[in-house]
Amino acid sequence: MPPPHEHDTSVAPPSRLSGRRCRVLLLLTSASLALSLAGVLAFVSRNSDLPPYTLLTGAGLGLALLICICEILRLRRITRAHALAMEGTNDGMWEWDPLSKELRVGRRLLSILGYADNFLVDTHRWLKLVHPDDRAGYNEAVSSHLKGETPHFYHEYRVRAADGAYRWLAARGVAQRDGRGVGRLMAGSITDITERRADEARIRYLAHHDALTGLPNRTQLMDQVPRLIARATGRGTMLGVLFVDLDRFKTINDAMGHSVGDILLKGVARRIAEALRPLDQVYRQGGDEFIAVLPEIAGAGDAGHVAERILEAITRPMREAGLELHTTATIGIALFPGDGGDTETLLRNADTAMYAAKARGGASCHFFSEQMNERLQRRVSLEAALRNAIATGELELHYQPQVNVSDGRVVGAEALLRWHHDGRFIPPDHFIPVAEETGMIHAIGNWVLDTAIAQAARWHAECASPPRIAINLSPRQFWHSGLARGILQRLNAHQLPPDSIELEVTESVLIQPEGPAIGELRTLRQHGLHLALDDFGTGYSSLSYLRNLPVNRLKIDKSFIFPLAGSHSENPEDAAAIVRAIIAMAHSLSLSVVAEGVETAGHLHALQRMGCNLYQGYLLSPALPAGQFAETFLRPA
Repeated sequence: MPPPHEHDTSVAPPSRLSGRRCRVLLLLTSASLALSLAGVLAFVSRNSDLPPYTLLTGAGLGLALLICICEILRLRRITRAHALAMEGTNDGMWEWDPLSKELRVGRRLLSILGYADNFLVDTHRWLKLVHPDDRAGYNEAVSSHLKGETPHFYHEYRVRAADGAYRWLAARGVAQRDGRGVGRLMAGSITDITERRADEARIRYLAHHDALTGLPNRTQLMDQVPRLIARATGRGTMLGVLFVDLDRFKTINDAMGHSVGDILLKGVARRIAEALRPLDQVYRQGGDEFIAVLPEIAGAGDAGHVAERILEAITRPMREAGLELHTTATIGIALFPGDGGDTETLLRNADTAMYAAKARGGASCHFFSEQMNERLQRRVSLEAALRNAIATGELELHYQPQVNVSDGRVVGAEALLRWHHDGRFIPPDHFIPVAEETGMIHAIGNWVLDTAIAQAARWHAECASPPRIAINLSPRQFWHSGLARGILQRLNAHQLPPDSIELEVTESVLIQPEGPAIGELRTLRQHGLHLALDDFGTGYSSLSYLRNLPVNRLKIDKSFIFPLAGSHSENPEDAAAIVRAIIAMAHSLSLSVVAEGVETAGHLHALQRMGCNLYQGYLLSPALPAGQFAETFLRPA
């Protein structure tokens, strides 16, 4: 920057108005002096006293003096106005002679820097205060303006204040040039922009760092990893990307509050950073996800060792703010160049590996493999097709008969969902989990309820002994309020007796006993619908839950029925003992029992001896389309 003015007054090119005033002042002063000189000459030439000339000379001198005094007063007012204006803008003034290097600064500039005395007599003193990193840019800006390359001088730089700290200043000014265009004087003002620069630095920091943990964020991740990939390519080294996801973090957040969750996240961020090598960097992806990037690794073993150290560090009890917190993490690992050649691919594949580890129980690390990618692609394709299954009419219900064990009568039918896509049936255990994870189960569940209840109403109107229709409900259907109300409304719309419908639920609805599921089931039971607990024995099988559930019937899972004939187990006696105990317990609770998966006469004979009430399975029939089921098992009214 160039240098400042003694009284904080700006030195700027005169305006047209001030130039006109100067010319008028010069004319009046010249006329006054001319009259005075003429009077003197006349007096001398005649060598005699001529009072008129004397008066004329005195008048001219008086007029000139008066004009000068007025102009001085006007200039003082302008100076005070400029000083007030600069004080109002909180700016300091400077003035610099490019030839002599003489520098004059105003008191306000000294005040900004905290100096009491003006010791800045020349440019060299000023340059000593300028930050070493900013001197070259400052000199270049001054030089460019003196050369006429810029219309105004402006530069932002740091200057050392009296306390030793550097303050950011914005200097602006203009050069006054002679007839040859050479700068003879530069003058302008200086503004303290330290706070503005600090705000800008904070904004830049927050744009590239996570506000909670202080770690670099995803923006910085996406900026830095391509450079690391390019360096690894040039050096022929490998790069590891670790996708770290905390296990059950939402449970901690919900149970202990977000403030405790934040404490945990900060502690985890610190521990991950401590577990890394000096070259490595951890980023916060968002939520409870972190990304660790490992440059210059020799192979998969290096990445695996780092991942194990991270898992061990996170698993250790965390004592923060008087609390003892426990958590675990799951890590997916992708390696450059084998698992991807760009940032997006590496992150996606590390994410895929992490979810594969989650599916195996979590709290572990897993390397990406191409088989995972193939499974993921199949999953994505399946999900996309399932979203259109209802609209394209690819879903249908088949009905499997439920038979009275004692007399062989068909008394019920379980509605089983089938999906016909691309010329083949997709097994339910392939697409139902996808529907539940994506939330599509709500739309599909509603379609099943509409279709099954409508079919039950038709059979109730057309058949002599219409079967009770069993409809499966997903636990996730209870997550939306109003499930019971919606089912009752459908029954009323079709004028269908409630006891003509049985709803099947699995034990997983009991995972959250404080949730709405049990209340909804009790409402349905009070209105006369039948309720069955499906797949009994394969889940929690909590007898306390069973006592409180409003069910009418237990369904024994087929995995307990297969061994009864001795063909699928070395210990059919053990399987029989389990089935016998379930039947006895159910009967003691006044519950009827349905055995699933009955395929042989041996199965049926064993169930008859044990007193089972109903069975279903391939022994009588697989699930059939509605029309075929009616033709086979129902009689017209």
